[in-house]
Amino acid sequence: MPIILPVEKSKLNRNFKSQKFAMLGTSGIGKSTFWAQDENALFLETEAGLNHLEVYKVPIRSWNDLREAYGLLYKSFQDNKLQYSVIVIDTIDRLIDYAQEEVIERAKEFYKKIEINTVGDIPNGMGWFKTKEIVNTFLTKLELLPSAVAYVSHLSIKRITDGSLSFDKSTISVGGQLGEDLLAWSDHTLHIETHLMGDKLIRKVWTKPTQSREAKSRGSVIPDGWKWTDDMKENYKYFRGLFI
Repeated sequence: MPIILPVEKSKLNRNFKSQKFAMLGTSGIGKSTFWAQDENALFLETEAGLNHLEVYKVPIRSWNDLREAYGLLYKSFQDNKLQYSVIVIDTIDRLIDYAQEEVIERAKEFYKKIEINTVGDIPNGMGWFKTKEIVNTFLTKLELLPSAVAYVSHLSIKRITDGSLSFDKSTISVGGQLGEDLLAWSDHTLHIETHLMGDKLIRKVWTKPTQSREAKSRGSVIPDGWKWTDDMKENYKYFRGLFI
């Protein structure tokens, strides 16, 4: 197709099924419950923990499980039968564990004379590179489906050094280049911050980055400092209303 210079500005894309979400937060604060409010959410359940929710879920306990699940999703898409509005990876941390296990098994077959037990044992940094490659490829394949994609991740406090300045930052628990790739991949990074006021859990969603916090919302679609109520259904209804 030939390149044509535009004559009109592009519009902000608020189509929900085109969005990519990252949700960062500590365990037990309602991240999975939030996504479960979507009647057509599909969870790729990479670690146990959804038994308290009535949801569509596929238990994922290896990279091969993930490969098979995607094959079924793509076949459903080709047959025009894909019913899911959002595909939720819960959690991305565990998915990366399976990616590393897959890379280690492949390396054991290739490097017959080297003892390989971790991705760090694979020569020339190829273990880390291959892990990053297959995770990014999987996310790219999910983008081919007419569904929003979200991943849930744990939080980590990391020491950041920028020139002579050093500071702590609350960010994705995944480290290295892969962590940076995952943050760059999302259109919206919802950083869930919590604290107790008496016996009441206060939860706020941050979508603007600061020196101490990873967050974003392209186009500022999701407001910064959005306070969750105790009614998760209402929280999700408000969130979904931000998109078309």
